[in-house]
Amino acid sequence: MKKERFLLSVLAAMTVLASCGRNAEISGETVPLSESADEAADLSSATMNENGGLLEDGRQAFGKALWDVYFQGILPDGGAVEYVDRESAEGNSFAVTDIDGDGREELLLLWSGASMSGMVQIIYGYEDGHFHEELSGFPDQTFYENGTVEIGWSHNQGLSNSLWPYFVYAYDTGSDTYRSVGGADAWEKSVREEDYSGNSFSAETDTDGDGMVYFILPADWDGQYEGIQTVDGEEYEEWRNSWLDGAAKMDISFQKLTEENIAALGYPKPDYPDPQPLG
Repeated sequence: MKKERFLLSVLAAMTVLASCGRNAEISGETVPLSESADEAADLSSATMNENGGLLEDGRQAFGKALWDVYFQGILPDGGAVEYVDRESAEGNSFAVTDIDGDGREELLLLWSGASMSGMVQIIYGYEDGHFHEELSGFPDQTFYENGTVEIGWSHNQGLSNSLWPYFVYAYDTGSDTYRSVGGADAWEKSVREEDYSGNSFSAETDTDGDGMVYFILPADWDGQYEGIQTVDGEEYEEWRNSWLDGAAKMDISFQKLTEENIAALGYPKPDYPDPQPLG
């Protein structure tokens, strides 16, 4: 059950990504977050202006949040990204756009300048002075105009070289978040004639004879393949189109996480102290 054990580790890693952790990595060491992170969590993602009032302007709130990430690696909910210093922070990116089509702009934080386990892309909504997380996952995210998102796995040690496995999320207007609706993986006979449990490739399922079948993963998938629906290419495309419905991919313009780009959002640069050396 080698593949199933590996996939359970993938699912566990994605859970860690979703939570974003409570420690920051600085200069190769993991240290507890500063008190400011705990205070941010206590505020339940409330974003205050310089006079102690709630920030009503979304772009300014995004700017303030990005300053916190840039200078300290702290997220709006008080969690943290894998952080080293300001110079390395500039290797990451962000975008401000209405990604879910609800008429309000969201903040997309792309944190790719980290170890594989520390890479994450997060979508934040902002309303009534508070942030809320709409979606978090590995940065291999493809957005479609109808609110569907495909998130590729961080690793693939599966049975196909042609299809990179992925999960699918759909935007839910009621909660203003994305909900899991399943995923897909595949098996190519040319890669392995037997799966990791010793089961032979299903020629009966492969009705078009191209040597490839697909696994349709449910929304609550636990990493096990036993009993998972296996289909051929035509059924796979029907399943995929049931979510995409012909929607086009969205082109998102990301900007580097630099002081100049953050300042352009309108929130003044805070007076953060210079980081102190460890030890």
